Amino acid sequence: MAERLLFLGLMAGGLAWGNDTVALAAALALLLREAAPPPLVQLALRHSVDLGILFLVLGLLLPVAAGSIPVGQLFGRLLSSRVGWVSLLIGVASTRLASDGYRLMKDRPEALLGLVAGSLAGVALLRGIPAGPLVAAGLVAWLARLFR
Repeated sequence: MAERLLFLGLMAGGLAWGNDTVALAAALALLLREAAPPPLVQLALRHSVDLGILFLVLGLLLPVAAGSIPVGQLFGRLLSSRVGWVSLLIGVASTRLASDGYRLMKDRPEALLGLVAGSLAGVALLRGIPAGPLVAAGLVAWLARLFR
């Protein structure tokens, strides 16, 4: 019963605060919990994060595939600008944070609710985009190590 209320609350919060992604994810999780056979739930559990990352990276690459960003200019601009170099370094660092965040969310499930609630608040109050929960969890893991 508590799980149903949590999912329904996340759906309502997502819809009320303009975070359709959280609302849809909560609806799908509730649907899987209530209607799917356990092997399907386990399959989704094993592969959902990887699929989410796949779709996020695909979304970043599609402008290149569509031809709206010319590839020939990308490498030159990457290596000749400060923004390019900084983005390269931050990309490396964020993968490490995401890895730490993934482990944190597996080991400390209370972080999941905090990250989702924070995501809802960030969208509602700051007009943010909920695209970085793994990196956000990595920051939590880093801060937790820092303040032990």
